[in-house]
This record gives sequence, structure tokens and C-alpha cells, in this order.
Amino acid sequence: MSDTAKIDHEMTEHNGMGIASNGAPLNRQVTVALSPEQYERLFFQPSAPRRGDLAKRFANPTLLGLVGFLVPYTSTILILCGFQGATAPQSLVGLSGDYYFFGALAMNVAGIAEFILGNTFPMAVFLIYGSHWASLAYQQDPIHQTTSAFSEQGGAAGAAYNSSQGFHNVSMVLASFVFLIGTIRVNLFFTLTFFGLVMLFSFIAAADFSVASATTEADLEHIAMLLRIAGGFGFLGLVSGWYLAILTACEAVGIPCPLPVFDLSSKVFPKEEKASQDN
Repeated sequence: MSDTAKIDHEMTEHNGMGIASNGAPLNRQVTVALSPEQYERLFFQPSAPRRGDLAKRFANPTLLGLVGFLVPYTSTILILCGFQGATAPQSLVGLSGDYYFFGALAMNVAGIAEFILGNTFPMAVFLIYGSHWASLAYQQDPIHQTTSAFSEQGGAAGAAYNSSQGFHNVSMVLASFVFLIGTIRVNLFFTLTFFGLVMLFSFIAAADFSVASATTEADLEHIAMLLRIAGGFGFLGLVSGWYLAILTACEAVGIPCPLPVFDLSSKVFPKEEKASQDN
């Protein structure tokens, strides 16, 4: 990305200098200069804005997707850490509503909007994690009775059911790692968020695979410890995510925010991007 990213806004001024002698308003094209850090706060997309694109006519969906992710994620991490007597996975059942509406609905709407705006990376992030929340909500919602199909294999404590959950979390480790690689050209806090997610899903998967073989109190404590470690790594993404949400909200309404975003797009493979823009 170049040192400054320019977004043209068509606006009609109605003050004394914006009115012609015949009383008709003058249409003026005003160029607003955004630094690379400011642009990354708005879209998390490591590329320069395109003139005449839809970003000038539609709202920026990044804040919606980010907060839609953070609301159920925050509650999930606090439960995994065992705050206020919460126990995993039992307490997670109470978050089904958050998973359905904040996680699934809000994030998928934001992902579709990012698709319309042409922002590939945030589109993929919002749709994948929004779908993950929907899957988690469906699986944990008691009305669906997903564990009933495993009644002959030990139910929710059996190897068959917990292996399926463990494999899902392993798949989410791989998906999060793919996104982690992509974030090295966005900003530092986005990278920390996805590193925390990689470790979070890794330890949850380890806990899932340990359930079927748990026969003693020590085994159950080991599983609980794995979940608490997962929650600890999840805290990294929690803090980084809310930090980015504050930056994005301030930028969206024009509030001066001195907090750094540590933009990486001009530091990681900068020559390759500059060459592609010149072509």
C-alpha cells in the first residue's frame, strides 16, 4: 500500500462558498486522504481503495462482523476460563441464542456485504466464522438432540460423538491457520487474534479427544485444564478483537483515536504490492 490511500467523496456544500451567484448549489469533489493505518481500521483489507467502487455508496460492514463475532466469543472464553462458576460445555448451551443471531446472522450478513464491496479476505473470515457459530448453535441447541444418535456408543461421553467434535475443531485449527497467514499483511492485532484462535481450537480438540478415555477424577481435571488453557489463549483474541472494534468504531464516526493499529501491509512484502499496483 502507498503512504496514503485516497478516497473521493462526492458532496454538495450548502454554505456561503458552496452557492453560486444564481442560487444553485455547486457540486464539488473533495478528496479525503487516509493513512494506511486508517484504511486498515475500516476494512481489514490490505489493498488500496478503488475509485468509483461501492464503498462510497454503501456502509462499511466490517464493524458489524467484528462485533457480531466478539459478543458470543467473549462469553465463550469467559465460560471456558470458568468465571462465576461457569462450566464447559454445560454453560455453553445457554449461549445458543448468541450463536444463532450475533455469531451466525450478523457475521454472515457482514460477510455478504464484504463480498459486494469486493473485500475478499474479510468476506471469507466473516462467512467462515459465522457458519461456525451457526454449526455450534445447532449442535448445542437441546431441541435438536444431536447426541441421541450416539446413544448406543456412549452418548455425549462416548468416543464416537467426541471424535466428531474433535475433528470439527481440528478443521477449525486449519482454517484459522490459513487466515493467520493472511493476517500478516493486515495488522498486528488481527494476527494476534488468529493466533489465539489457532491455539484455542487446538486445545478444545485435545479436550474432545480426551473425553472418551476419562475414567478417573484426575482425567476429568485434565480435560477441564485443557479447556481453561484454551480459554487463556482465547483471551488473546478477545483483547485484540475488542481493541480493533474500538479503533474501527472511532474511525467510522470520525472520532480521533491515537491508538496504533500497527499496519503490516506496508511492511510485509511491500515491494511486491507496489509493483502490482504500478502495473
